[in-house]
Amino acid sequence: MGKFSFPRSARLRGRSNFEFVFNEGRRHSTRDLVMWSCAPSAKAAAGVAPAGTGRELGLVVSKKTGGAVQRNRLKRLLREAFRTSKDSLLDGTRIIVYPKAGCGIKTLLQAKTALKAVWTRAGLSSGAV
Repeated sequence: MGKFSFPRSARLRGRSNFEFVFNEGRRHSTRDLVMWSCAPSAKAAAGVAPAGTGRELGLVVSKKTGGAVQRNRLKRLLREAFRTSKDSLLDGTRIIVYPKAGCGIKTLLQAKTALKAVWTRAGLSSGAV
């Protein structure tokens, strides 16, 4: 279970960490998702965290995406998609994912496809599958 766990260290937490990624990171979007990503070198240069400390995910889901049940389901799907495919990300990457209003993600396969598409657009994939 070690490879597929989603520990507390894999979660982007705290206002200062979110603000850092929003301010210093790059923004990329696809049809369903908007993603801010912070390269490992930017974190190390700013003294926030040493390079190569794992991968972190932050989620921001607006009420525009639907009611509480829909928002929570979408968050669970995105977390699971991240958890099972985080090994394809560069080590030390921090990302924030924001599903757009009217997001069409309903299944785990769609969530994985959407995340990988935005990672590819951002150039964050390490090539490992």
